[in-house]
Amino acid sequence: MKPVGKKETSLTFEQAMTRLDEITAGLDRGTIPLDDSLALFSEGARLIDFCNKTLKEADLTLQELFPPEGRDQKNRK
Repeated sequence: MKPVGKKETSLTFEQAMTRLDEITAGLDRGTIPLDDSLALFSEGARLIDFCNKTLKEADLTLQELFPPEGRDQKNRK
């Protein structure tokens, strides 16, 4: 398993999720030495932060494109 390092921002959301699946599978096997497990856990935490940020940005975009009915009506007055 190769670590991604600090280049998570160059990944797509899908690539980050795939990498998280790889990290989870590796940690679940329980055969990775402790130091390597800690490094993978840290990488996973950074990837989770990246994915959460990406999802929040997507949600904001959708809210702008499709505002709730009440807010849309207020803006038209």
